[in-house]
Amino acid sequence: MAIFIAVATLHAQATPLRAASAWSWFHAPLRALEQESQALDVRLAQLPALPNPQSNERAGYHSGWAADAESVRWVQVDLGREMPLDAVVVIPAFLGGSTAYGFPARFRVDISRDSEFAESTTLFDHTGQDYRQAMAPVYLPAEGQKGRYVRFTATRITSGIAPRHYFCLGELLVFSRGAVVSARCPVTSSKSSDTAPTWSKTNLVDGISALGLPVIPGSKATNGWHSAIHKTPDRQSWVQMDLGSIRPLDEIRFIPTHPADFPDRAGFGFPEWFRLEASDDENFLNPQLLFGAVTTPFPNPGDNPVPFPVQGHRARYVRMTATQLWPRSDDYVIAFSEMQVFSEGHNIAMADGVKVTASDDVFAPLWQREWLMDGLAANGRLVDWPAWLQQLSQRRELEGDQEDLKARTALALAIAQRHATWWGAALAAAVVGLVIVSSMRSRRARLREMEALRQRIARDLHDEVGSHLGSISLASELALRESPEEAHATLDEIHRMSRQAAESMRGIVWLVREGGEPTLDRLMQALRDSATTQLQGYAWDLHVPDHAPRLAASLDFHRHVFLFFKEAVHNVVRHAHATAVHLEVTWNQDRFQLLIEDNGRGFDPAVASTGSGMANLRHRAAALHGEVSISSHPGVTGSRVTLTVPLSSPAPSRP
Repeated sequence: MAIFIAVATLHAQATPLRAASAWSWFHAPLRALEQESQALDVRLAQLPALPNPQSNERAGYHSGWAADAESVRWVQVDLGREMPLDAVVVIPAFLGGSTAYGFPARFRVDISRDSEFAESTTLFDHTGQDYRQAMAPVYLPAEGQKGRYVRFTATRITSGIAPRHYFCLGELLVFSRGAVVSARCPVTSSKSSDTAPTWSKTNLVDGISALGLPVIPGSKATNGWHSAIHKTPDRQSWVQMDLGSIRPLDEIRFIPTHPADFPDRAGFGFPEWFRLEASDDENFLNPQLLFGAVTTPFPNPGDNPVPFPVQGHRARYVRMTATQLWPRSDDYVIAFSEMQVFSEGHNIAMADGVKVTASDDVFAPLWQREWLMDGLAANGRLVDWPAWLQQLSQRRELEGDQEDLKARTALALAIAQRHATWWGAALAAAVVGLVIVSSMRSRRARLREMEALRQRIARDLHDEVGSHLGSISLASELALRESPEEAHATLDEIHRMSRQAAESMRGIVWLVREGGEPTLDRLMQALRDSATTQLQGYAWDLHVPDHAPRLAASLDFHRHVFLFFKEAVHNVVRHAHATAVHLEVTWNQDRFQLLIEDNGRGFDPAVASTGSGMANLRHRAAALHGEVSISSHPGVTGSRVTLTVPLSSPAPSRP
């Protein structure tokens, strides 16, 4: 029991959630905790894995410095107009390492119709306890609530070196009807620390974060669309999409490409100078300018979606024109992995009838116009961006629940181990008690057995030696009254009986001297000594296997075998008229066999004998829970007596 507790304790310390079932016998709540763990595992398996965070020189927003960690700091985004909101997503900042950088311990998120937040609605309030730090998004559903301003307020900021306390955010995304409406919107704050390009208020809404593309990695992937290769950057190249009819536009979203043959060039081919336009005619004779990077270069997005909010516009054609090409190596191009057009909450770029045209192209297996709207990126399948962010946020919450569950399980395991220790101590005490009781019972049984053995030896002395001495006494009295000639024969009989008495005494004394359970080797020596005395004048041999196992048996077993042997040899001497006797003993772990064979005149075992010799042999065999086999025929040379008994038989029960 102690070994089980020790091994199970080590296993529980290594994997507490997996060890719960083994310990639930000692603490029932562990079973429910294990079921809760299994349910969490199932839910986590259905969510995408958190991507490896990627660094970017535009890390995000950095608050102004504060004198202590309890200082309140806020930053807010102006969406330009009031609108129904789907969700607000906060993405932590990342500066390398393995976790979020500067994410506040306590905060809340509010929306309002006015910039002063005189009246506001709180979407999320985590100001009562510290927030679990993780490099994962915080997805806050708004469920259609209307607002123009979104404010993030930190009430316990990161503790730096006093008095330099601060908080940081990587990105703040606001979704409305499936489209990003916060991209490049005005940002204000209570106080900020701008050190461009790493930290800036504009970085909060530039679409660049450490999470990268909303993609499920897989073997099926395409690079997208690639313009022709030009020798100078001042060539204009464009790509446009025909939506099939005039449609209301909410957002144009570009997915940068990252081909495998340019592994170090994230945001491959994304131009710094361009204009994004919409039109009702394919020649763009009267275009609507949706966005223009004409005075300030557009930052390379790396592996991040690039959203352009365009709510309020209607058009059939959407065109991206690079006014200056991207430097590839010694030449210039533009390229995109995917072009998405959102209208009324749906990406209509993948609808039937949508066509892509371009000013020029490079056609290759992984570069095609059609790949601009196939739903694939260079490293896998694209998925819905807000849904992906929501699932990553759920993963963060579930992994937090899993950590809490581990702590609860560890506590429950400690209780179970304490209960197991109590049960183990009780069981150990019970075992010790049973051992003591068993030892006492065994001792009493041994004493009873020894007393019974003494009684049997006393009877043997009376029966064997006493009868011989009585006969010697009677014969000696007769000899005193007989003539010298008659006394001679009587003295021979007295001599024979005294030898038998001495032999019986030696056998009984041998049994008395042995203690515990003598080995069968000692029994063989006793048989050999007895045969030497009884078979004087006979040609005899005793065969014992050279490699017989060294085994022990009870004194009672030795006594019955020894007396059986004496009785059988005595019968040969008295009745067989033999000249040679062969004795053979064999045994193994389970069986003992004694063979006594002579070359005498034989007899009929079925005919009742007037003596008690045969009855004694059968009685000894029965006392040993074995059997005796007698093979002999009158007038046929020789008799064969075989005793076969189990070596592990119960203690003989002869009185």
